[in-house]
Amino acid sequence: MKNYAHNYPYYDVPKIHDLSQLVKLHRNSKRSAFKWQPRGGQLQHRSFQQTYHDITHLSAFFSQKHRQQHIAVIGENSYAWLIYSLAIILSGNVCVAIDKDGDLDTIKRQLKQCDVKALCYSEEYNPELGALFRSSYSFEELDELIATGRQFKNQYRVDPDAAAMIFFTSGTTGYGKAVVLTQRSIATDIYGAASIFQPDGGACSFLPYHHAFGYVTSALKPYYYGVTTFISSSFKHLVSDFQLAKPDTIFAVPMVVETIYKQIWREARRQNSDTSLKIGLKLSRGFSKLGIDLRKRLFKKIHAQLGGKLQYIICGGAALNVEYVKWFRAIGIEVLNGYGITECSPVVSVNRNHFHRDGSIGQLCRDVDVKIIDGEIAVKGDVVMKEYYKDKAATAASLRNGYYFTGDLGYLDEDGFLYITGRRKNLIILSNGENISPEEIERELVKEKAIAEVIIYEQNNRIFALVVPEEGYLGDQDYFDDIIYKYNQSRAKNRQIAAVRLRETAFPRNNNGKIVRRNLIEEN
Repeated sequence: MKNYAHNYPYYDVPKIHDLSQLVKLHRNSKRSAFKWQPRGGQLQHRSFQQTYHDITHLSAFFSQKHRQQHIAVIGENSYAWLIYSLAIILSGNVCVAIDKDGDLDTIKRQLKQCDVKALCYSEEYNPELGALFRSSYSFEELDELIATGRQFKNQYRVDPDAAAMIFFTSGTTGYGKAVVLTQRSIATDIYGAASIFQPDGGACSFLPYHHAFGYVTSALKPYYYGVTTFISSSFKHLVSDFQLAKPDTIFAVPMVVETIYKQIWREARRQNSDTSLKIGLKLSRGFSKLGIDLRKRLFKKIHAQLGGKLQYIICGGAALNVEYVKWFRAIGIEVLNGYGITECSPVVSVNRNHFHRDGSIGQLCRDVDVKIIDGEIAVKGDVVMKEYYKDKAATAASLRNGYYFTGDLGYLDEDGFLYITGRRKNLIILSNGENISPEEIERELVKEKAIAEVIIYEQNNRIFALVVPEEGYLGDQDYFDDIIYKYNQSRAKNRQIAAVRLRETAFPRNNNGKIVRRNLIEEN
């Protein structure tokens, strides 16, 4: 249970300035770079050497067909998604990442918004997309296009500071913004995050590639490390994919961590071993205080369910209850919380392998500068986006004096660990001018065993709690009234909760796992 009580130097990793340098890092290695299993098919893999040649030939193809154009990629996580995107970028074009699960009207709006001229898509997932553009390339014809590209030479000269990729923010309040990242910003983020966290083995990549966290962190960073990445096309296949991938590290959002936790307990109850699991947890925590680590032995079956080698879960995208961090640590898996935002390519901070602080979102990545300005986290460095595409007003509002203002409220402690206390746009401002962060109250209330989820909001200058109860407490209004009564006893009158309202179904979330707050508040 190695956990240093002090900081330690950055890991010594190669500095890269653009994505061509990333692709070349392991170009002579015959080790597997990517593995995946098509539905009903055999396990497939590509070595680093093969991947390098695939990207090189396909980028030569695109350099002949398109010049400085915006080309969209839409489809399930796949080797084709990754190769198309990198080939587009390295041919001097701009890759636009589109959510495959969006409705057709949303997809068309985003394609128009970003001036897309060509499309790479999954025919198996949505064959109708190919008709949207004259130049359309399906995932299924990848090998054919790579072969065609062998006869061409890529004439593009890399410009690290030119637009390379456009991601849409997940947005919990309306349409997301189109974030323009450069090769330098993505390369700097890869280098900076790899300087403070290192895996000891392969990864399983399942977060959607149309998000920066899924693409840059769960796919490109393992490639940079030189470890094998298993590509999972869907959350539905995670259990079986863990058996194939046997990952050392996974990259997840809180919703995935919570799902794994619930699945472990569900399986324990199914096998009538939940009592044994509770005893094992007590033994693990007790022996750990004596410096004795029995976790792999006590929870051998659980580790086997997760592939047998899982050590680290890098978690970001939304807030995670610290109790999950402690629970997974007790069974021998370290959940390392991090913080990222699409506009910063995306990772700003992450807890380290052997130096971490529960409740924090980690230490700053290398070459990232953070200041707390009027309580708000502001980021400076090459990781910061180029702009919001065709939105000068939003760009000017967010980029000020060289800093990107994240909208997140937080602070840095004496050891350089970053903490988030809430979102500026979620602040409750009472008639007396006092600012209240709903997230701080939510973090307190969710510690109650009966509360699965909670949202704090203001109505007519009074504070209310909207609660999703845990199973067994549904509809028990008196029980929750009592929780709120006890909570209010130690709070100033203007910070007390006026009433609690119960909801039977889970809160709606976007595909990053963040609760969509605005609609919930308007409904209540």
